[in-house]
Amino acid sequence: MLARKLSIGTFLWIFTISQLAVISIYIMYRAETFVTFDDYLQSVKYITLLLLIISITMAIPNWKQIRNYDPIKYIFITQILILYLVMVIHTDLKAINSPTFILMLVLTMFVFIYQVDLKTINLVSITIAILNFLLGALQIAKVIPVAQDNIREGLVLISDRPTGLLFNAFAMSYASVITFAISAYFLKKRILILLNTLAIICSLASILLSATRTPFILVAIIGFLIYLQDQKLIQNNWKIISLIIPSIFIAFPLVSIIWGNQIGNMNLATLNGRTQLWSCVTSRWQEFLPFGVGVQAAFPNEFCSDDEWFSKLRHPENMFLLNYVESGFLGISGLVALFVITFWASGKALAKGSALPMAITATFFMSSIFYVPLFHYLPFLENRTANRGVFNFFLFTLLWMAVLSIFSKQKSKQ
Repeated sequence: MLARKLSIGTFLWIFTISQLAVISIYIMYRAETFVTFDDYLQSVKYITLLLLIISITMAIPNWKQIRNYDPIKYIFITQILILYLVMVIHTDLKAINSPTFILMLVLTMFVFIYQVDLKTINLVSITIAILNFLLGALQIAKVIPVAQDNIREGLVLISDRPTGLLFNAFAMSYASVITFAISAYFLKKRILILLNTLAIICSLASILLSATRTPFILVAIIGFLIYLQDQKLIQNNWKIISLIIPSIFIAFPLVSIIWGNQIGNMNLATLNGRTQLWSCVTSRWQEFLPFGVGVQAAFPNEFCSDDEWFSKLRHPENMFLLNYVESGFLGISGLVALFVITFWASGKALAKGSALPMAITATFFMSSIFYVPLFHYLPFLENRTANRGVFNFFLFTLLWMAVLSIFSKQKSKQ
């Protein structure tokens, strides 16, 4: 009876509340209250298990529908199955048994089966935008601590970049781009005008406070695309647009590196140190063939650098290179295939007058170049500082899949 009342829409609300609970507990630990780091880890463990129980309960009545053909569903599932394969190959037993992976797999299977209500997605996004901004503002005011210390030189107003509802400033900014895109889409449709306007303001303010640059490029492109989504020129040229948008994001780091070297700006020339991490992987490319090194062995401390900041990173600030390190050729090929299919599906939605799938897909693509939005951050692995599990960014991956599911089924303009 309970299983029939549950839906992806309900689960999105439960996940959002869980995200707030987990980050609140972590911030309490950072504030040196009575909450210990072990308390935080236990909260991640038990809330993840609760979400897993709910998702399995939700999935049981519709288990047979998993076989229904849907290329978007299968390409997302494939990403997780590739990781499972390399974990088996490298005998990453703790990772294989992690409830984080099981939860991600179950949700990925069934987000494409349940019909999600667009209004629910809108309201969840508005809630996230407001919470993200409020927490970020409290962090700027030093009422509560940030989740991760990250000071950017040259900033006068901001001494330490806020993290909001997430665990670092990059995640906060890209999450804000997604909430901006969702509210901009519904504002264009003149739905919940006041709430969506507020969410847009909160999203833009969060991006500004996070002191990250690349999200503003996304906001400009996304805003322009959503504003013109009703135009026949945009709809009729969806194939070209589906190629142009990823091409812009691929070219952006190259232009930044060349321009930075010409004017002597090392931040631009090195993409704030990212090129060092990227070179670390590309210079050792032979070590990761054919199936990478697995989840457990990827990026141990001082893998790329003994610098205090970079030595602690468990990823190369690039999702494609991380997949290559963990899963070799299979991993990077799978991620490329995912974006080829999702950009194509987003283009088909654009042809019907809906730019929202393209906006979110573009955000994940660009963030995959400069960040690791699909990273799993498995907790409880030996010698690993990563401890966030699905609370790193998976809530937004779930929103992305839900939006793709809705618009891939649409027959006419929403």
